[in-house]
Amino acid sequence: MTSTKIPVLNKGETARRLAEELPRLIPNLKWEAINMGAKLRGEGRSYRELDIIAKVRSGSLSKTIVFEVKSIGEPRMAEQTITQLRLETRALPNAYLAFGAPYISERSREICKSEGIGYVDLVGNAYLQFGPVLIDCVSGDCKVIDRRELKSIFSPKATRVVRALLQAPSERARITKLAKDCSMSPAGVYFVVQSLDLKGFVTRGDDRTIILSEPRRLLLEWAKNWSVEKSQVVRYFSFEKGPERLISQISQAAKRLNVDYAFTGMAGASMVAPFTRYDDVWFYAKGDTQKLVKELDLRPVSSGANVVVLDPYDEGVFYGVRNLRGAQVVSNIQLFVDLYTYPARGQEQAEELLKKMPDFREAK
Repeated sequence: MTSTKIPVLNKGETARRLAEELPRLIPNLKWEAINMGAKLRGEGRSYRELDIIAKVRSGSLSKTIVFEVKSIGEPRMAEQTITQLRLETRALPNAYLAFGAPYISERSREICKSEGIGYVDLVGNAYLQFGPVLIDCVSGDCKVIDRRELKSIFSPKATRVVRALLQAPSERARITKLAKDCSMSPAGVYFVVQSLDLKGFVTRGDDRTIILSEPRRLLLEWAKNWSVEKSQVVRYFSFEKGPERLISQISQAAKRLNVDYAFTGMAGASMVAPFTRYDDVWFYAKGDTQKLVKELDLRPVSSGANVVVLDPYDEGVFYGVRNLRGAQVVSNIQLFVDLYTYPARGQEQAEELLKKMPDFREAK
């Protein structure tokens, strides 16, 4: 497939398409037989109907491949499929197990590989490894598709839920509490949580609480798909000498004028996890910011700015703001995602900040 559009198919349609297209998707193997709906004897007198069972040959090697097919290729479905395949194909101990879907996301592909399970999707991703056979194909459309698929999670309102969960990654959350904290409807929060669940970022407890299962991965995915310039950006020059003096002047003026603000970028990081020198001061501000600009005698410029004012894309950026040394600073979560794609040494500074966030350390 050359299009980045994922086919919208149910389980049956997906299985039929895969069965038809396997020889084209993986031409390296000789496909001797491809059958759908073959019955496998289970416990007692029960029978399990296999989605696809195929016999392939590579040189002198013959192998049976059993495919479990889903209409969605997200991590939660991949995990369920792996468990299901292992439980239900005990009668075929020598068969190779594989996952099939219209599109299998990057994280799902990683899960399958780590569990020794193959996969094939209709976009062109394929991984099979048995005996001397190794097929590992990645579609050139993957990055575009994965980025597009994450858009719903990292849209302005949705990031309120993501941010709230990441603020307390070890705590169990509830839809009603999240809705109140995020100033959203319970239905809107439920939709975001469903998307996070499918992608394996959260799990649901028996009491319907939401448990963040991969906080570090979620934070990094958000950072990679984020730009501070999603907000309206206006650049200014100030005659004030030095960023520390600027931070002090901005804080005092904002307090006098009753303007909501919060520092981010290198200026924010300097008060949390100082790591590198910086010259420009970035901060979010909402309301009548022109009063603040006039009070500080800031001059609009197209280059050489040392003050950047961000009109926030969503008020959620102020969630978790704290006062540090007399200045308002965004939460560490917001600070990290803003820094990750920040110019110059932003990513290095973001990684230094991560060391101050024990809940997001890499698992050993």
